Amino acid sequence: MFQIAATIPPKWIDLASGIRGLFRHGPSEAIVSARRHARMVMEADDRSDPEFAFITGCVIWGLVEWEGVGAVEGEGVADLTADNVVALLRQRPDIYDKLDRTYVQSIVDAAAEKKGSGRSPTGTSTEVPPSATPAATAPNVPTAKTTRAPKRGNGSGRSSKAAAVS
Repeated sequence: MFQIAATIPPKWIDLASGIRGLFRHGPSEAIVSARRHARMVMEADDRSDPEFAFITGCVIWGLVEWEGVGAVEGEGVADLTADNVVALLRQRPDIYDKLDRTYVQSIVDAAAEKKGSGRSPTGTSTEVPPSATPAATAPNVPTAKTTRAPKRGNGSGRSSKAAAVS
């Protein structure tokens, strides 16, 4: 039985050496935010990459705190703004890739499960037998050894045999 949790607490994800982020959970909200962000980015500049915009939208929504990201002035931690998140993901492809593979993919997978179209397990299922009859064993299916009878004419036209003379 599925049990509903009132709130799932945010969790820390190590992004790179000395850099980590606190991310909140909420697949539905993250997907909506990511779509909205991607739509705004694409409307502003249609040459933008929609996948990058979607992923940054998920990260912007989910990231509530970070450590190890220095301010431009060189003192203290950088403010957690959408522009700074995008800048971090552009400047650090390793962090972008890690967030794509871990945080964003888990959100996409959770959203797919809700729609009943989650990833199928690898291999065959032993729980449910196949419902279709295999073609080779179905009734009235011709086998490879079956040959067709030659087609007969419909009786019109001349015969190829010589007519008998009486």
